[in-house]
Amino acid sequence: MKCDSKSETVSSSSTSGSLSDPDQWTIFKDKDESEIMNPAILCAVRAGDKVSLLKRINDDVKVTQRLVDNQGNSILHIAAALGHVHIVEFIISTFPNLLQNVNLMGETTLHVAARAGSLNIVEILVRFITESSSYDAFIAAKSKNGDTALHAALKGKHVEVAFCLVSVKHDVSFDKNNDEASPLYMAVEAGYHELVLKMLESSSSPSILASMFSGKSVIHAAMKANRRDILGIVLRQDPGLIELRNEEGRTCLSYGASMGCYEGIRYILAEFDKAASSLCYVADDDGFTPIHMAAKEGHVRIIKEFLKHCPDSRELLNNQCQNIFHVAAIAGKSKVVKYLLKLDEGKRMMNEQDINGNTPLHLATKHRYPIVVNMLTWNDGINLRALNNEGFTALDIAETMKDNNAYVLYKRLIWMALVSAGAPHGPNLIPLTVSQSSKQSPERYKDSVNTLMVTATLVATVTFAAGLTLPGGYMSSAPHLGMAALVNKLNFKVFLLLNNIAMCTSVVTVMALIWAQLGDALLTKKAFRLALPLLLTAVVSMMMASVAGLTLVVSDLPWLSHLVLAIDSAFLVFLMLLIIPYAFSSTRHGFLRHIFYFPYFLMLLVVSEGSNNMDG
Repeated sequence: MKCDSKSETVSSSSTSGSLSDPDQWTIFKDKDESEIMNPAILCAVRAGDKVSLLKRINDDVKVTQRLVDNQGNSILHIAAALGHVHIVEFIISTFPNLLQNVNLMGETTLHVAARAGSLNIVEILVRFITESSSYDAFIAAKSKNGDTALHAALKGKHVEVAFCLVSVKHDVSFDKNNDEASPLYMAVEAGYHELVLKMLESSSSPSILASMFSGKSVIHAAMKANRRDILGIVLRQDPGLIELRNEEGRTCLSYGASMGCYEGIRYILAEFDKAASSLCYVADDDGFTPIHMAAKEGHVRIIKEFLKHCPDSRELLNNQCQNIFHVAAIAGKSKVVKYLLKLDEGKRMMNEQDINGNTPLHLATKHRYPIVVNMLTWNDGINLRALNNEGFTALDIAETMKDNNAYVLYKRLIWMALVSAGAPHGPNLIPLTVSQSSKQSPERYKDSVNTLMVTATLVATVTFAAGLTLPGGYMSSAPHLGMAALVNKLNFKVFLLLNNIAMCTSVVTVMALIWAQLGDALLTKKAFRLALPLLLTAVVSMMMASVAGLTLVVSDLPWLSHLVLAIDSAFLVFLMLLIIPYAFSSTRHGFLRHIFYFPYFLMLLVVSEGSNNMDG
């Protein structure tokens, strides 16, 4: 879209007196004291009713120029914002000095029209002002936040309006607002390929190239937009732009790695090999190099690209002496960890300690990422005995978290992974300030104890009733009067055994929880830890007893018996998945560890997050 600044004026009927002396007024001269316009005038302008407006406005130019709404908008501002072309034409031909008015935000009529995306009105305003000596000042005028009309058009995503404004004054593309963002930066960030080409048509002058090195970096904007084509356009103007840093001290490679701009990074590393390779070792204000940022955000492909050009960048450390393995563990990026485990053939990176003595396993445990902890514990090269500067192993940290906020699923799964791998405790005791403060009060277990008490009581009641109302009933004749009718059936024996186990364990659970009500902190804790596995045993036994009883009473219909067994078995597996994280309390080495891994892995899938799977 091209805006012809030299075309004929609006219309012969609407320009009488408007351009006969184009310098009869000066843009942005001091205004007289304004006054709030009459509501009737405001309504007429908003409705685009020219006839009604003519009846209400004063022929006195000075009076009309003072009329504003509550936001300082003149009648020309309002008409331009609402796209009333005929009203705008009438106002600028009758009251041309209104073009110099700004609202409370310091915005001219051109700002308002550009933000509204009114291309016709922008063209009218531009044509009208073309022959004035204030032409450049009008086009480049800035509001209180430093925006030109071109900024306003781009913020509103009005590309055609932006094309028009760039056509009439090219240099405005490089004017920065109060946020240090130029229209060129905004166009690059939005991915407007053709507009960027238009803005850079005549950008070879030293002053314009210098302006590209100030304010917000257009290279970073191209990375944010993930547009390799725009990146190439900008860098062809001056390859030195890749040296720019943003407000956080990040180079284009660091920023691109954080945004996942794989194609952009690949292009820079390939086209500017020597200069770009040196940037791979440049840290930002936080001490993170580009490969650290890629690991932090989980971009495996970008890590591979960095290692392809700079293989030794894997050894780089940030200001906490952390390698990319540490960073991935802190962020919980499981795909990055999986890739690095294959990459770390020497088993050194995975066991390297940071400034606080923490290995990646310590950090993944501390930041509660069970999937990462599980991956690390299954690797033969991981050092489970590593101590940090406080003398803690990863298991010590997991115990601390578990005691601080008991039975949170993430923390429980982490603890299970470490225990099943045989992780040991360190020589130092957990500080009292961390764990003991939460152990001293029995109130910590109060709600849990009450919940378990109710559940155990219900299980005991149901199983007691089931033991008296046996499936199949009782014999009603001698010599086996009162005996169970199905006593010789295998399923009946299974039902009776499991039901009895459920009743006994639930009764013992109730008694243990009664002791927990006595108020002694140590007794409460021990009673709770005894009651929990007993109750879980009771619940599972009760369900299995129900399956045995149901299949027994429908045994004459094999298809129904098998269907009931299949359905109940599926729900039993699901129940076991819910129970395992809470009932697990001992190390499972060797073959048993592999057996227990399946339900544990399903639980990991439940807590897994999409943020850990950025790319492959």
